[in-house]
Amino acid sequence: MSYHSPAEQSSSPSAAGVTLYLLGPPRLEWEGHALPLSRRQVRALLYRLAAEGHSLPREQLCYLFWPDVPEATARRNLTGLLSHIRRTLPVPDILVTQNDHVGLSPEGTWVDVAAFRQQAATQGALGTLASLQQAAALYQGRFLEGFSLPKNPELESWITLERQSYERLYLEVLAALIDRKAVSGEYDEAIVYGRRYLATDGLAEEIHRRLIELYVTTGDRGRALRQFERCTEILERELGVAPLPETVAAYRTALNGRSPTTAVEPVHQPAWTPLPTAN
Repeated sequence: MSYHSPAEQSSSPSAAGVTLYLLGPPRLEWEGHALPLSRRQVRALLYRLAAEGHSLPREQLCYLFWPDVPEATARRNLTGLLSHIRRTLPVPDILVTQNDHVGLSPEGTWVDVAAFRQQAATQGALGTLASLQQAAALYQGRFLEGFSLPKNPELESWITLERQSYERLYLEVLAALIDRKAVSGEYDEAIVYGRRYLATDGLAEEIHRRLIELYVTTGDRGRALRQFERCTEILERELGVAPLPETVAAYRTALNGRSPTTAVEPVHQPAWTPLPTAN
């Protein structure tokens, strides 16, 4: 994947004419007002250009939408979709075509996925708390949630890869926020981020365990026990396994009403396998 660098796109939605939200149900706005695009394929093309962050070769776009169509026909189809976008956009120059490439003008557009990746780029030790919180706030749901083009398998494959990649990065951001908040003693906020994590990945046993420990730390024994029950239920139902000994130990601590003898352990993120690019 390729994206706007921090200096490329407008710094905020209000500073740009066209705003595209791709995390969650996609929408297009012009100066704060919804800008409808009736044709689904036209919207798909605009989303593809917006998510990429730089211009794309016409050949690549043709293959994405019409892999089994003769090149001349596919190019005519692409020209038709681009013309539709130009007629719809209040400022046609936002769509830029040059040297057989097509893209969106970074000066006139703001795209949430670009801002999300910019804020989440340093979710490790170097990431600021503010940037992590902004990244978490920008993630309003799965990439292009509710949108699909079933008759375009190449595009569907691209959407699936993007969804997986953004979701993983979102979970990394939440894990970092849980750690930051717990270390600073802001346990209630750490719990909120833990719940958000499980709302996306309910099978993450390390997060269930972290919440149990956080509830025990705050003296909420009842919620700690219920969290263990939910963890046990979902692991059994989805994977057919029992909780790990570490999770059972956290449960027993809660059951006995004791406070943790050691600091709450940080979340250990799995080593993700990089996905292939969709270029």
